[in-house]
Amino acid sequence: MRKATRRLVSVSSLILALLLAVPVLSVAAQEGGLTFEQPEDVILHWAERACILILLLSAAIIAYVLLFRRDRLMMNSSKWLLFLGLCVLPLPAALLSAGVGMEGSKATEFCHSCHEPMDPFVEDMMDPESEHLAAVHYKNKLIQHEHCWNCHSDYGISGTAEAKFTGLIHIWKYTTDTWEAPIKLYNDYRWTICLECHAGAGYFEAPRNDPEAHEGVLDLVLSGEFSCTDCHESSHPPREERSTRP
Repeated sequence: MRKATRRLVSVSSLILALLLAVPVLSVAAQEGGLTFEQPEDVILHWAERACILILLLSAAIIAYVLLFRRDRLMMNSSKWLLFLGLCVLPLPAALLSAGVGMEGSKATEFCHSCHEPMDPFVEDMMDPESEHLAAVHYKNKLIQHEHCWNCHSDYGISGTAEAKFTGLIHIWKYTTDTWEAPIKLYNDYRWTICLECHAGAGYFEAPRNDPEAHEGVLDLVLSGEFSCTDCHESSHPPREERSTRP
């Protein structure tokens, strides 16, 4: 038994070393030179691999008991090993996978994964020729990461508990192909989200072309009497150009 246990520990250590290896390169070679790539989130990287490791360890323990201790299943040691593999280890794995999943749902690629409904929104945002607000923020890096989530976190899948439930409904409707076109918000957009970045910013307080352009705007937005698109381009393509169903 000791020999098998040592073997199990050695295999687990090897798996841990392989899974928790963190890539350090953030600059990749391409045609015409080097280009910067956003460094990977180390904590998220470790969490993903730790989750895989825990699940593999759990499966290894269960397999070990069922294959090598079949004639001793009723012994306390076998019961405790099965309890560890079936009940204890899956709990942290479930918590880690939930956290990783929620973080992953913030990525623009996640929103874009619902191809037909979201394509017009994401493609317009990434279009360098577009002057819609989402595109202006994207091409000028006014939002560094997770562009969709940062502007829609009040109702998106990574927002509040109620919003996460709503996000699951979105996924269900897309999966079952029961979504309706054109895509629209359930409620009016909360423009105070914009103020989380812009309020107090120098460019907002004194725009380059018209230093008085935003005078009084802050109070009007906070009171709900005014929206950013009253002066600026709409955030996304007009409704008639958004997602349509064949």
